[in-house]
Amino acid sequence: MTKPFSVIQGGLGAAGPGAWRAELRHPLSLSDAETAAWRGLMGRTLEPSVYAEPDFVLTMAQHLADGRTLALLLVWQGEATLRGVLPLRLPSGLGLPGQACLWRLPLSGRAEAVIDRDHAPAVLRAALEHLAGSRLRVTDLRLPDLRPDGPLAIALGAVAGATGRRLTVAAQPAPRPDARPPLARAEGRTSLERVREPRQVRDAIEQFLVLDARQGRDSLIADPARATAFRVAVRRFARRRQACVDLVRRDGTVVAAAIHLASGPCDAVWRQAGLCLSETGAPPHEAGRVEAIVAVEARSPAARRGPGGSALKHRAGTLLRRLARTGRRA
Repeated sequence: MTKPFSVIQGGLGAAGPGAWRAELRHPLSLSDAETAAWRGLMGRTLEPSVYAEPDFVLTMAQHLADGRTLALLLVWQGEATLRGVLPLRLPSGLGLPGQACLWRLPLSGRAEAVIDRDHAPAVLRAALEHLAGSRLRVTDLRLPDLRPDGPLAIALGAVAGATGRRLTVAAQPAPRPDARPPLARAEGRTSLERVREPRQVRDAIEQFLVLDARQGRDSLIADPARATAFRVAVRRFARRRQACVDLVRRDGTVVAAAIHLASGPCDAVWRQAGLCLSETGAPPHEAGRVEAIVAVEARSPAARRGPGGSALKHRAGTLLRRLARTGRRA
């Protein structure tokens, strides 16, 4: 379960037509209407991902928080228009200054933010100003797993430059490729079945877990909490017809399986078990990720206008692009 903490609400002035406000919420405190607003935002998000869906994030927060202090930073425009959802891991120190970090979600290995593509700079600025004004003593916001040329990284650079916030960026190591052997040409009769109906998906999940158990200590079933989170997430997606399971049989025996999750037009193979269904390693978009750390406190207007201040926006705008070319710390 998630570690309880005091909810810090409020925002950037009184909420009115067009006004921006932000709030930190416990992941399990969202109402049905707020969750529906999150789902609606997925169709307008800056960088679509199945792992940013509320069914995924809230399941991981419920079952795999592992004592972390988690919160959702919600950014609203006006009374009821949700523009951003940032799942955060908050500083754990008792009253000590520390970083908030975009939470790297268990079972996906990625940190995800849901930000309205038409309002990304405003959402990021509202989020940073809320953290700066909260009682949590947050000094920086850390955002791992960014594509250096992606729209989120570009928007972050623009906000840092416009407000004089300190921004540092570092390259992340490339993920390890899938080490399982590829699915060899079958000598016997091979068939592929794609399961979509929720009740059939429920049974297919168990067949998947049987295959996955062959990994031993690294298998899902070796950790009851991970296995539970996996089952719950797939079932939730399946109820909305956004999950399916591929089962490969050889002479009637299931030898490989893959779990697909969908979010709007996006489809991702979440996990595979048994013999690998492809000879490729990590997909191309997995490479070249970076981590950015941005200060939540903005520099004063005088500091931004001071010596070198005119170059701040240009520097922030080029920082991520230079890192993408060199692969070094910036």
